[in-house]
Amino acid sequence: MIQNLINFVTKFKVYISFTALVIISLSLISIGDVSRIGGFRTIIIGSMAWMQSALSWIPNPNALQNENRALRELNLQLSTEVIRMRTALIENNILRQMIDFRDNTNDSLISVEIVGKSSIELRNYSVINEGENKGIKTGMAVRTDAGLVGTIVGTSANYSLVEMINNRNVKISAKILRTNINGILIWNGGEFFSMNNIPTSFDVKEGDVVLTSEYSDKYPNNVPIGIVYKVKDEKNSLFFNVKIKPYVNLSTISQVFVVKNIPDLERHLLIKSYEDKLQLMKKK
Repeated sequence: MIQNLINFVTKFKVYISFTALVIISLSLISIGDVSRIGGFRTIIIGSMAWMQSALSWIPNPNALQNENRALRELNLQLSTEVIRMRTALIENNILRQMIDFRDNTNDSLISVEIVGKSSIELRNYSVINEGENKGIKTGMAVRTDAGLVGTIVGTSANYSLVEMINNRNVKISAKILRTNINGILIWNGGEFFSMNNIPTSFDVKEGDVVLTSEYSDKYPNNVPIGIVYKVKDEKNSLFFNVKIKPYVNLSTISQVFVVKNIPDLERHLLIKSYEDKLQLMKKK
């Protein structure tokens, strides 16, 4: 109730003052005594000044709304600028790491950006913004300074399709750096990979570094993949359950390298044709 009264007085205080002055003026005219009018005028002017001073603390809703609107617009501009600066800082750090890696590797690399992603039933692919015009060919590996990302499976003039390693159809011939133990890396969904065919009699420890092996017909040798996250001895099994945490966050990467080196294509085609035959035999 009080707030409504304040709002009413604030909104119509000019009209209220005007009405009061008109009433007082008409009253003075009816009196007709000039001396009284002069004295009363002084009293009225002083009273009006006092009233304006007394009412000055009451806020003006329209002014407050305009001020709040201006502050919100300023906050939006500032928050947008902060996000832009943070994004630029993160991108600069990533680019600096990639430049350092490119300058310190013997491989011939093409720097590219991921411009599209697709995922169908645990099969993940990415599209990069360079293709045949830059010399990119099917079979070339894709990586970052941290580790393996995937391989090129299709190209056009200006784009290429990358089969990511977090793909249920992908098998990676890998090895443990410390002991040179070999196994097959697969992905069944989630954050981690599984390293199969590691007998329980072998020396595998959490924290061991995992690389691509020389037996891989699809990826270059000695490309980092990740570390051994967990080693579990399954009951009634001759093999460890080994979980691998990849170095590369495959869901957030945006800049990658294409390695301008194609592994032995003849060996790859030979193995692939044999695997295709086995799949046909299973269907029969």
